[in-house]
Amino acid sequence: MVEGEFHVVAHCPSCGVPADAWLTEVPAPDLTAESASDAIATGDIEIECETCGNVFPVTITAHLTGWEAHLTDDPKTKAEFEQLDYSYDDWLEEMEPEPHPRAIFNQAISDWTSLLHLVGDKRSGAAGINRMLLVQLFSIIEAYLSDAVIKLAFEDRAVAKAIVEWHPDLKVEQVSLTTVASQPNLVRDMVVAQLRKKTQFHRFEFLNGMLRAAIGHRLLPGDKVKRDLILQSVQSRHHCVHRNGRDVDGKILDSVTVDYLDRLARCFMETVERLATAIDEIEAKRPSPLSEDLLAIQW
Repeated sequence: MVEGEFHVVAHCPSCGVPADAWLTEVPAPDLTAESASDAIATGDIEIECETCGNVFPVTITAHLTGWEAHLTDDPKTKAEFEQLDYSYDDWLEEMEPEPHPRAIFNQAISDWTSLLHLVGDKRSGAAGINRMLLVQLFSIIEAYLSDAVIKLAFEDRAVAKAIVEWHPDLKVEQVSLTTVASQPNLVRDMVVAQLRKKTQFHRFEFLNGMLRAAIGHRLLPGDKVKRDLILQSVQSRHHCVHRNGRDVDGKILDSVTVDYLDRLARCFMETVERLATAIDEIEAKRPSPLSEDLLAIQW
């Protein structure tokens, strides 16, 4: 059997409406066969039509060149077969870190502030437009934090190492010596992949701990009022993103006022300013590549 994610669509023989099934494994051709015809393998599945409730069999045939499907009781009636290909995510691995995260944040927050005063509903804290502005505000701060931290880990081996030692998933990773020997940037690349694909950058307490361990910087403000405002906003974001602005009891949020959004945005701007300054100081102390080359020549 071949494991993966596969999608089969066939027209119901009873009502004619398309019905589908998702599969995690399908027959595999016999790669040791002496001929293409001998390599063929088949397997049957059942698809239930959601329209009429009819359950009918579909046969999947594996060839050396791929798969095809047909109605088991009517082999001339073909079904659609698709193997999902997630290679479109490969561009994430090839993407260089964003070189100017702070400048992008400044422009984005400026545009957002203009929108806040232009379209923000000043009469209600339950207005849909205000909830949309809250979600967009989070997108802006999350994008900055993601870009800034990834750039830092990509460019500074000491930072990448510190993140590995602190991170609950990375510190237990095990790789073979062959992999280490063949990939000189393995640690950096694993850290960047973890940050880029598996890290939620609105988990501010998590990021606070990681940055404290990596560069000795506290992401969250020392002022308790501002810190609470930021941390409590995460739950409001969750309600807006996942429940269209309603809490677990179904009550619509009524606290997302223009004033609230303005105060939260200012806290985010201060947070970015402090982190950007800390990163600037780290980069200023980092030896330039030219200095390292000269040192190597002297040795």
